[in-house]
Amino acid sequence: MSLIPSLGFIGGGKAAQVLAKGLLSAGVIRANEIFASAPSERDLNQFRTMGCNVTNDNKTIMKESNFVFLAIKAKVFPEVFKDISPVTTRNHILASIAAGVTLDYLQKSLPGRSRVVRMMLNTPVQFREGVTAVTFGKFTRDDDYSLVHELMSKVGYCFDVEEDLMDVMTALTGGGPAYLYLAIEALADGAVRAGLNRQEAMKLAAKTCAGAAKMVLESGQHPGELKDAVCSAGGSTIAGINALEECGFRGALMKAVNAATERAKELGENGKLSKS
Repeated sequence: MSLIPSLGFIGGGKAAQVLAKGLLSAGVIRANEIFASAPSERDLNQFRTMGCNVTNDNKTIMKESNFVFLAIKAKVFPEVFKDISPVTTRNHILASIAAGVTLDYLQKSLPGRSRVVRMMLNTPVQFREGVTAVTFGKFTRDDDYSLVHELMSKVGYCFDVEEDLMDVMTALTGGGPAYLYLAIEALADGAVRAGLNRQEAMKLAAKTCAGAAKMVLESGQHPGELKDAVCSAGGSTIAGINALEECGFRGALMKAVNAATERAKELGENGKLSKS
């Protein structure tokens, strides 16, 4: 039995696709209960392939679904709101997964007392290993809170955050997988340079990162402690750590999160009314 009777996506890009795949995999909804709209036939075809209902009409999504994900870029919001505001009711929950789009902007752009939620999720939701940060609008109900958490917990870890930290969530949890993909690729490149074949190097690098993440989550130890436990005196690992420190590895990651946070703030200030 589905968790909700139907689910809508306004916007059918990568974020919408991976979330739909994760929810389908989790069994919280059936494909014929998902409705998606997008201007791109390529995106709609991805939803067709999953067996979902597709349309070019955003109003159809609002008619068919009371829970709707706004999976669009900040600059598209004014146009979409002009389209859907006349058919938005108190029966709808609208969940934005766009960077930089605030609850205040959502609330002011929709009919009074609309039930809105702001989320930041990442692409591993496709494999039910995602992270979703959520913050709720002032007119949401207690059962909205329960539903959102139950729904998003099916595709990974879901947690509440104050809205003023949502830009940091965009940088850390939203963009974090990209930073780690780069690290995995670089580790594999180093192994290939040392003589390992590409396929094995990539697999081993990915599994090593996955295992290290699990150690942090399940051991309860600080990452520094875990790092120290691997570094024997005068050994090869501490030599590698020294090389990373000389290259500013930790500082580079800190700068990446900071730069992404600042960009998310810029999107919130300017992106909805101009270009992203």
